[in-house]
Amino acid sequence: MSHIRKPSHGFRAGYDAERNLQVLPVGKKTSFYLIAADDLVVSIDDPGIATVSATEGDDKNAHKDKTLTSWEKGQVISVIRVAAVAEGSTKLRAKYLGLDWIEPLTVRVTQNADYRQVGKGKGEVTPELRQEIQGLPLREAVIRVAEDQLNSRICHETRGFGIYNMDKSYDWCGGFAYWCWEQACAIKGVSNPFGPKNSVLWSPQRALHWGMQPDTWGQILRWSGASPMDGKGRQEYREIGWSGYQLERGDVVLVRKDKAHGWKHVCLVHTLSGTDLLTIDGNQGQPCIQKRKRSLTSTLPGGGFTLVYIHALGI
Repeated sequence: MSHIRKPSHGFRAGYDAERNLQVLPVGKKTSFYLIAADDLVVSIDDPGIATVSATEGDDKNAHKDKTLTSWEKGQVISVIRVAAVAEGSTKLRAKYLGLDWIEPLTVRVTQNADYRQVGKGKGEVTPELRQEIQGLPLREAVIRVAEDQLNSRICHETRGFGIYNMDKSYDWCGGFAYWCWEQACAIKGVSNPFGPKNSVLWSPQRALHWGMQPDTWGQILRWSGASPMDGKGRQEYREIGWSGYQLERGDVVLVRKDKAHGWKHVCLVHTLSGTDLLTIDGNQGQPCIQKRKRSLTSTLPGGGFTLVYIHALGI
């Protein structure tokens, strides 16, 4: 079946394969391969938002891409070039006898230079994604914000330092988790359960200290002890499911290694499947935002679970 895909050597920022969506800043260009392109007519619904051109016939250089399957290499391959003109959203199509022969690609043009729909300012978002997020439950909205950043130029071209409302000298995994919550809440016009200060998630130790306070909207699961910040108080051990609190999308994951106090990382629950956990993580090197597979049953050499959680309350 005819389809489009990104070249392995191409600039991937802004492309969301799962949603068949390309985000482009005004004035920027990007390229795709059109596979099985013979006799297809490439067009775009609104050339005032974006323009499109395609090479004629079979592009021989495209066949050198080692990521192509053997079937794809046996097809006529055209190179499609898309150029962003003005803010808005339109569809790129490849038709045969007037009928769509591929799933139309949404091209969304924004002023944001980082190829993202959720920008730096509090609640800054494209009209189209704002509408989408308004229709989502808050936890889904948090992950939608995170996935927008996952596909951005920030993820593909930088290491993320100094971007998510943190000084560039600080590791930013926890700041990213907080930022996703803060932006989702601002877009939906609701209060952030993690409060007004992003520093509460800057490290696992800070997150635990925050979760132990009596007036916070978070429940610590799978950890007990005094505050790792000031040595005060006592958190009783509470297993997942305690008082009905299960892990859900957007909950905060605190990762430790080698020993009980070997705190390393902060991330967000993306998806749960049995004992398998998929997280979405900032401060990952390159790409600097990634989805990571983890296990709910993973334990430390000296005992205790590798992963500790803060379940967001009041949602």
